Amino acid sequence: MESENQRQWKELNLASFSERVVAFSVDLSLAVAGYIFSHALIFRHDSVLSSAHQAEWTALWTFLFLLYQAYFSGEGRSSLGKRLLGLRVVDMDGHPLSLGQSGMRSASYLLSSILDIGFLWSLFNPARQCWHDMVVGSVVIEEHPKAAAARALTRAAAFACLSLVAGLWYWNNVASPRYHRLMNVAYAQVGMKELGQLETIYRLQNGRYTDNFFALAPLSAQPRAFMRNMSNLFDPKTGVQITATDDKYRITAHAMDDNRTLVALNGP
Repeated sequence: MESENQRQWKELNLASFSERVVAFSVDLSLAVAGYIFSHALIFRHDSVLSSAHQAEWTALWTFLFLLYQAYFSGEGRSSLGKRLLGLRVVDMDGHPLSLGQSGMRSASYLLSSILDIGFLWSLFNPARQCWHDMVVGSVVIEEHPKAAAARALTRAAAFACLSLVAGLWYWNNVASPRYHRLMNVAYAQVGMKELGQLETIYRLQNGRYTDNFFALAPLSAQPRAFMRNMSNLFDPKTGVQITATDDKYRITAHAMDDNRTLVALNGP
């Protein structure tokens, strides 16, 4: 026999996990777009992917996203994602949340974000509640029943969203660190070749190679850019070490990867 709570949840027409995934993805994409465009507008000379302002800009847009969710989950309002899916956040009696409740619910997104377990909790919870729902006693309901075709489309969209999230997680935590390690060493090796070319120019002008790194900078086309690039390619704590005689040289330095890989060039 169905319990009183189960009958109540049926009457509320609880939203499915796939519907919530798609609605949340739409809302999150707005925040990501805002992050990218505002960063490009304000920090025009910094790459979005490797910005010195990444930490504070992420914190700002996380706060704005939570504020957006707080406002549009309270007093009968719906966020853009939920509106597109025909969803709304209510309490266990089907009444709209107060602004205080929706604010607490939104702040609790941070709790649900711990390894994303709090979001996945709705798959096992009888009322399909995430952790942030359980904090304030809210549920997400479907305002109008959907046709079978619409539900199938929603499931497909949810699968695509989750696949994208999984792909981004793999890139950020597995592929990207390895890629950047390899590229940092590769860039350092290119820098070594440039130093070797400058040593050759120096010998043609002075009859010997030099062990003075700063003597090579004026020989480049853009000395200031050369010094800046070298500081980006090599670990500034250990610097570039050069030993030289009249007819040969050896250059060593440490790349900017996590392992500070040693790179070297012997010439000629």
